[in-house]
Amino acid sequence: MNQAKVISIGDLFRESWKLYRERVRILTKIILLPVAFLVAGDLLGLFAPSGLASLPAFIGTIISFFAYLALIFALQENIQFGEAYRRAWKKIWSYGWLTLLSGFAVLGGFVMLVIPGVIFSIWFAFATYVFVIEEEKGMSALLRSREYVRDYWWQVFGRQIVFGLAALVVIIFLGLVGTVLGGEAGASFVVNLFILILAPFTVAYVYTLYQNLKSLKPEVASQPPIGPRGFFYFSAVLGILGIIVFMVLMVLAAALLVSGGLGQDVLPSALPR
Repeated sequence: MNQAKVISIGDLFRESWKLYRERVRILTKIILLPVAFLVAGDLLGLFAPSGLASLPAFIGTIISFFAYLALIFALQENIQFGEAYRRAWKKIWSYGWLTLLSGFAVLGGFVMLVIPGVIFSIWFAFATYVFVIEEEKGMSALLRSREYVRDYWWQVFGRQIVFGLAALVVIIFLGLVGTVLGGEAGASFVVNLFILILAPFTVAYVYTLYQNLKSLKPEVASQPPIGPRGFFYFSAVLGILGIIVFMVLMVLAAALLVSGGLGQDVLPSALPR
């Protein structure tokens, strides 16, 4: 059966590590830029007010948005640091739209009793790779990613879970070591240093799995993306509505807490003595 042809977990780790080692210089340079700002924020947090320390962390988070695309470009072909970021910059608006659309659609799936959200998140796992490598945008990238995953959902899910658990164990261990050495700031510092390896290796891992699925379904890349566009747009709208409803409920809850507190303060003074 075709399902048996999906790359094994062991081979996936080996091939991903091989690809990472081949491109380690450029990948490290790319991820070093956002990590440098994150680490600077951690170091400032040891000596400066939290407000000042959060500025470099915020900048690092913004740059990491570009770095993700730059890493995929660097895996796709042998290009330099500046060229990788230049290509990422050229696609940033389309990537922003893809990120929002995917996020809202998955959130809408969670609104539909959770399970659809889990299914959508695996279907759309390769949308960014389709966007960069196959130059499909928005919903077309989501639908093509879904086509690659169809018939292999459980295999992809299992490989993502194994990787996620392995990364989580390492992060927890390093976080504990960092906490012993330097408290909360120390833990954040050590984990951010680990991101220098984890982030590019994660991209290489997903990239390798994407290329494997693509080789199993060569006909998908040669056809226009197909699938229930209307349904996924509906799910995205549902996700937006879910955020709005959540925010309204939070405001109402805060208002009730405030009014309840005021009532308790006023009530004793209003009682006859």
